Amino acid sequence: MEFIKIEKEDRVLIISLARGKANPINEAMVEELLQTIGDAEMDERVSAIVLASDRPKFFSPGFDATEVFQYDRPNMTRFFGRFIELTELIYHLRKPVVGAISGHAYAGGAVLALACDERVMAEGDFGFALNEINLGMVVPPGFILMAARASGSHNGWQMVVRGKTFTPADCLQAGLAVEVVKPEAVRSRAIERAAELGAKPPIAFAQVKHRFHETLFQNAPSDREWVEIFMDSWFGAEATEKKNALVQTLRR
Repeated sequence: MEFIKIEKEDRVLIISLARGKANPINEAMVEELLQTIGDAEMDERVSAIVLASDRPKFFSPGFDATEVFQYDRPNMTRFFGRFIELTELIYHLRKPVVGAISGHAYAGGAVLALACDERVMAEGDFGFALNEINLGMVVPPGFILMAARASGSHNGWQMVVRGKTFTPADCLQAGLAVEVVKPEAVRSRAIERAAELGAKPPIAFAQVKHRFHETLFQNAPSDREWVEIFMDSWFGAEATEKKNALVQTLRR
């Protein structure tokens, strides 16, 4: 794997994002995550997964502005469809997934974190935001549901509609984080929590997790039906202007 690192502690598989300075998400990273997590779900030697980062102060800022923002509509449609497959795979995985959020997590990076069952976050001057609305983009219903499930409808509104950036302390208060710990302890604490969940009877865990989602969000639409709606906003005038400005800022 080129953009992720894979380790194992007992029966917990640790998948660490490892791309560039900050782990910007591109198509290759999504494909590596899909393959690795899909394989882990079928591997009886793996009882739980930790999704982490090996980059200091960053989990992920979201889609790679220098690469993904340059995709034409067919390529962006394919990429975003695969990203949705990844988030749904994590969210519905029959095994527990704990996010070790050791730094900033924005946009697509925040979505990956929200797809996890639990999140352990690092204390410090870090931001967590589902801020696509500030770039003129319309997020799919599944992303909204994950935010609401993790933090309740009020905080979900603040995150999705206001585009608010949450601090680690905000995340703990809102329920987005189950723990906020020293940066050096994020990984080990996430592994401990994953091992605790992974020790549950696996068939019962898978069924109860499924029922939990089903009971709360029984009429949730599939985000795969929303890809073209997202594409319309992604390539719309508002988002194009904001994306171009962001790219120019990054280049400077």
